[in-house]
Amino acid sequence: MTESRQDSSALTEVIAAILDEERFAGASFTGVRRGGAPPAQKVTVRPVQIATERRLQISSCDGERTYVENLGSDEVPNRIEHLVDGGFKSIYVKTLDGDLQLTFSKKGRPLLARHRASEETISLDHDRAKPRLIDPSAPFLAALGIVDRHGNIKPSAQAKFRQVARFVELLEHTIGDRQKAGSHLEVVDFGCGSGVLTLAAYHHLTFGRELDISLVGVDAKADLVAGLNDLVADLGWKNVHFEHSLIADYDGPPADLVLALHACDTATDDALAKAIAWRAEYVLAAPCCHHDLQTQIDPEAAAPAVRPMLRDGIARERFVDLLTDTIRAETLRDHGYSTSIIEFISTEHTARNLMIRAVRRRGGPARTNSADALANAWGVTPALTQRLR
Repeated sequence: MTESRQDSSALTEVIAAILDEERFAGASFTGVRRGGAPPAQKVTVRPVQIATERRLQISSCDGERTYVENLGSDEVPNRIEHLVDGGFKSIYVKTLDGDLQLTFSKKGRPLLARHRASEETISLDHDRAKPRLIDPSAPFLAALGIVDRHGNIKPSAQAKFRQVARFVELLEHTIGDRQKAGSHLEVVDFGCGSGVLTLAAYHHLTFGRELDISLVGVDAKADLVAGLNDLVADLGWKNVHFEHSLIADYDGPPADLVLALHACDTATDDALAKAIAWRAEYVLAAPCCHHDLQTQIDPEAAAPAVRPMLRDGIARERFVDLLTDTIRAETLRDHGYSTSIIEFISTEHTARNLMIRAVRRRGGPARTNSADALANAWGVTPALTQRLR
């Protein structure tokens, strides 16, 4: 596509602002431009001082890990040009003179907006303290027995707190910049169990992100539900409650964010089917207890070249677990979601450590059938496919 002079000027101004050592404070690259393929989910750029040398630090997040590079002055111009033209939908640049926001129209034309400066000084600190998304002083952690009355994490609850912190981090990355402060979000947590992560989600989204949250926790154990409703009443939280129900029987209003964290076997499929039917914006599912396809796989029906994968019990079990979750992820992609399978928590805590994370594409392509093709290749009929039919 040939750029107009105006288009070229917008790109040039953004690049020049980032390369201005006297005025540049930081930049972020997010989103996916139509037809684009950015090198990472999100990239941030900021100046840093390392020893006596000034460098430009580039942090690239793929949704699971962050990779950091500190570039010298000779490497910077070419790298910044590649980032600006790298397929990102939005580029936000902070300078001492004012902020620049570059977005791209559906036709790929750059649109430049100017804002008042959000930074008054330039920080060159190399080792910034990583901000905590969940503070141990949060009252719900004390109510759940994870911290003591002084806000100290109990030794026996260290692993649980790390799980909470990791979950909140993944939740934050999933929501990203799509939800602005004050916007409303309907949330359902299917198979909420003890409610630790349910309450962590409510706390972070309400008090951390300042969103208008309505949250329902759903579980089949009536005693857990009753106890959690008493707990949130004691906390004074108004817009969260828990319901006793099977996931498949839940008939509450559609949710924007669907959580299903360690719902057992096909209960995960029940949750995903509801999320797809509701066209939920966000889905976070950590599957557990994969039995469905284990009983359907026939080693003798598999192609001879892949039969060794099904010969030994432990190898077969792990392979079919991965096949199950891959089909689930592909089903979400087929229904218009940008989807990834990532590590939730370390295997030292649980072998069920994968999470399916999905964000609904806006104006995405028409539905494909890759999940069906994969299931047919292995001669199985997944529960999620049956639910959607």
